[in-house]
Amino acid sequence: MKNKSNYTEIESKALWYLQRYASSSENLRNYLRRKVKDSHLSINSEEIINEIIFSLERQKILNDQLFSESKIRNYLNKGWSLKKIEFKLKELYVKDNIIIDAIQNIRNSVKNIDLIAACRLAKKKSIGPYRKNELTEKIKMRELGVLSRAGFSYNIVKKILFEMSKEELEDIYDQR
Repeated sequence: MKNKSNYTEIESKALWYLQRYASSSENLRNYLRRKVKDSHLSINSEEIINEIIFSLERQKILNDQLFSESKIRNYLNKGWSLKKIEFKLKELYVKDNIIIDAIQNIRNSVKNIDLIAACRLAKKKSIGPYRKNELTEKIKMRELGVLSRAGFSYNIVKKILFEMSKEELEDIYDQR
């Protein structure tokens, strides 16, 4: 009976977490491991955690593919590049094959996705054609840094900051 109560307690921790945060299976597994470590729940906890994760996946409460696609759309709207998003999903313990599939699905549905995301970031940060001040060397370096840290290639950065007009960016921005 001790095991059944442990299962129930750990499962309630999992459900509490999932009510508050979207999570990948592995991320939830790591969270539960941290919660039961050094507590009365640690007895047979690995087996119980695996059983809970499997049960949640079977019930479609946990779905790494949907989680990944949702995160990708969210991060693209924030102006992140696909490269940066891929690294973020790896930090969230999403399996490589799921990341690749999710990114490929997005790429197939929208052309020039990185360019669109870069346009969103440029508008959000008021850089490139959206800048309010005269372009100085300091501003140029700051804008290059903003887009580079977001994970965009130099070609996209150059196009956004120096080659495209505000109207062209607006046209691309509205494609999505």
